[in-house]
Amino acid sequence: MSRFSYTAYTSLFWLKEAGVPEAAEYAKATDKQNLLVTGKIKNFHTLQPVNMLYHEMRYAALNQYIQQNGYTNVLDIACGFSSRGLYMARHGIRFVGAEFPAVAAYGNNYLKKCLTPAERKLASYAVADATDKEQMMAAADLMTGPVCITMDGLMMYLTHEQQASVLQNIKAILQKHGGCYITTDFSAREFVMDASKVVYGENDARKVYRESAKVYEDIADADFDEKFFANDEEATRFIAAQGLKVQRIPLFSRPTKLYSEKGLNKQQLQRLDSMKNAAIVWLITCESRRMIE
Repeated sequence: MSRFSYTAYTSLFWLKEAGVPEAAEYAKATDKQNLLVTGKIKNFHTLQPVNMLYHEMRYAALNQYIQQNGYTNVLDIACGFSSRGLYMARHGIRFVGAEFPAVAAYGNNYLKKCLTPAERKLASYAVADATDKEQMMAAADLMTGPVCITMDGLMMYLTHEQQASVLQNIKAILQKHGGCYITTDFSAREFVMDASKVVYGENDARKVYRESAKVYEDIADADFDEKFFANDEEATRFIAAQGLKVQRIPLFSRPTKLYSEKGLNKQQLQRLDSMKNAAIVWLITCESRRMIE
């Protein structure tokens, strides 16, 4: 799946643009002048506020869930150069980013630039392809106790066969360690559409969604509509077929201020408040837990 590693810097770019402090710090550590070549993106300034909202909301929502539910271990699958490692380490939570070798090597170097010696003990990358069971389990085994598995933007790049393989690997980790898997990937189409509605209203949302999706589709030579499930029920059945249970929960369970809210008008903020309460996060757990020796 090496062709997916191109997105390693993308989310970091949007989080930095949104104003997330640890993202700006992490971006500086990369020494890259351009995390994303914005000049090649058609209608960049139209897409910018939507992407900032979308990326910050999914980032902040998963972080909030982890903290509110007392998890001390996070396995972030295909995390790219996510600033979540900084955030978790600074909140006393063990973070392991599961990534391809090149991303893992660079990521560990970036973490060292940002974190204190004590914090470095809590955050690291491990080489792990999401479809490789042994690598995934080895990454999870770097932690002791229940694990909260997170994922920000992987499933839409995979075939259903690959998606099933990833879910089976997640199930094996949860059976051994306990914990949960949280993601917004299965709602990504609606998520971006709703973010578009916040900024531009109902009439222009679909057009903006398609323009935003095309940026990623063109680079990855993918068709998201082929990879997305037709509806939530179909996705739920697919996940259940892998022996996992699904619960939909709100993005945020308490009032949350976003950095990317800055500059939105009253009407946009009202639409955003409604979106914050939408059940966009997928909380996925094991039907049963068995210890694997």
